[in-house]
Amino acid sequence: MTTTIKKTIVTLAASIALILAMFVCIGFTTANADSECEHRYEQTEVAPTCTKAGYTMYLCVDCGNTYTEQTEAAKGHSYEIVIVPNTCTHKGYTTHFCTTCGYEYSDNYNDEMGHDYEEKEVEPTCTERGYTEHTCTICNDVFSDNYTDALGHAYEAEITEPDCLNGGYTTYTCSVCDDSYIADYTEPNGHTYTEIVNAATCVTYGYTEHICNDCGERSVTDYIAPKGHKYLDVIVTANPDSLGYTRHICVNCNYSYLSDFVTSGDSGYIKEPEAPVVPEIHQHAYEIHTMDDKENMNLIVMRVCNCGDTKSGYINVTFTDDKGIATESKVAGNKIDYSEMFGKVVITLADENGEQLKTVVVTTKERPAEPTEPDMPVIPDEPKQPDEPKQPDEPTTPAEPEQPNDPKADEPTPTTPDEPNSDVTNTKKGGNGVAVTLFVILIVLALGGGAGFVLYKKIKAKKQK
Repeated sequence: MTTTIKKTIVTLAASIALILAMFVCIGFTTANADSECEHRYEQTEVAPTCTKAGYTMYLCVDCGNTYTEQTEAAKGHSYEIVIVPNTCTHKGYTTHFCTTCGYEYSDNYNDEMGHDYEEKEVEPTCTERGYTEHTCTICNDVFSDNYTDALGHAYEAEITEPDCLNGGYTTYTCSVCDDSYIADYTEPNGHTYTEIVNAATCVTYGYTEHICNDCGERSVTDYIAPKGHKYLDVIVTANPDSLGYTRHICVNCNYSYLSDFVTSGDSGYIKEPEAPVVPEIHQHAYEIHTMDDKENMNLIVMRVCNCGDTKSGYINVTFTDDKGIATESKVAGNKIDYSEMFGKVVITLADENGEQLKTVVVTTKERPAEPTEPDMPVIPDEPKQPDEPKQPDEPTTPAEPEQPNDPKADEPTPTTPDEPNSDVTNTKKGGNGVAVTLFVILIVLALGGGAGFVLYKKIKAKKQK
């Protein structure tokens, strides 16, 4: 036996001996107390339980002596039954539960039933695996097996084209599960404008209208104030039967109004006829009226009836400038442009049939000065061709100089030298030194090389002698 076990046995034996000694001592003390104490007991009632009888316990307050007397028998358990049915994985049983003390026990055990599975095939999707799902019909327990791979998306592209303000993009939609996403963005096209210029009239503003060719977006810019009316004044004289007045006709829009009414009599009134007068059917009688628009260099021409009606059509125009040169043209409308003419210009107007209607003289811009003809440039003489250079003559080879005689044998008789500056061309020693030197240099240049130099040295030596 090990040391630990031996120590444990010794300790246990000592404890038992101590307990026995205590009981002996208590019994001895109680016996002595019973024989000597006059007991004063206190009673404690203990109620019965399901398994124990009830009793009264008497305890001496002086010596601690006790004894008991039974008062009631044990009541016994009061059970309620709970039936727990068996399941697929657990046994069934009956539980008896005492409602008084809580004691319980179980019996009537039934074995577990086991699962009863039904199978369901779950097809794979674009993002999820397929599998077989097994579900128990009794307890709904579920497990899966037989997995298959996900199919993956099958996207179809739908292109949304960009417009003026919005960018384009492509929508990709799966034909199987309708999953979608957007990609491939493009920038907006921006507006493509067509500009429509609306000219100002006499009473309305002019403006430029910008209309997008793609989306129809419209904006207006470049407002121009109305021009205002430009009037041609037609004076209608009064007569005994009608008033006189001035008709003001706008040459641009034909708007007109009357002013400056006058009568032919002193009273200012026209007598009422005694009998009603049947008015005659008006026959237009057109007169031609002109107005010089110097600012725009236009001659305004209108054919106006006294009733205010105007006549339009072609006008045959002949321009005669200050040099008497005539230019004919045909003008439609009421404005004759003379801005290309110069000086005083006679404008002759005729109708469609060539019948002359009126002649008007207008003054336009001055004729620019005609450029003068420049002087003809002097043609230089033909340059003369230089003569071809002549080839120099081949220099002759000089003869070998003779050896000089003994200078003492042929010593010349001294003579009086010439003046230093006299032009001596022939001397006994060969003439002027400068001329001889120049002659030698020319020979050296002609012969070239060492031969010329040797000849020069010999001539120089001979000269010194």
